[in-house]
Amino acid sequence: MVLLLYSLLCIFLFLGKEHFIFYYLSSIVLLIPVLFYNLESFGFLKFKGFIYGIVSSLLFLPFITLSVSDLRFFPQAFSEEIFFRGYIQNELSKKSGIHLSIFITSFLFTIPHFILNPSVLSVMVFFPSVVFGYLYYYSNSVWASSIFHFFSNLFFWQYLRPILS
Repeated sequence: MVLLLYSLLCIFLFLGKEHFIFYYLSSIVLLIPVLFYNLESFGFLKFKGFIYGIVSSLLFLPFITLSVSDLRFFPQAFSEEIFFRGYIQNELSKKSGIHLSIFITSFLFTIPHFILNPSVLSVMVFFPSVVFGYLYYYSNSVWASSIFHFFSNLFFWQYLRPILS
């Protein structure tokens, strides 16, 4: 099932370049695990995840400005974390151990970003993805990786992208 959903995600993102409806379909694919997977594995009710996410994100605060309109980016980070950490990393860790599963998941996380924007910047997504993986592992909650992912995206768009582009 992991391979099927991941393949659908990549195909829809690729086809999204031709017609925007496929971008919407890719968003639906990201949330499919919530429908059939053990919800406890996502750690939705674990307060520890909020704490880990907020504390780990403090390092971004000197570099970003946060406005209410920026909150619209949180659902994307949250759905990606549900799919990649809560579902794929969880499944891979059952077969390959936690460290290898984090690196494989991070590699898999990088590919859709590269499909959307084939550049070195997209390949660099691998590195924060490893951090997302360990945050999820240590907190047992997608909240930690989602919050950090959200602030990482803001940091990238507001600070790094203008410098690196």
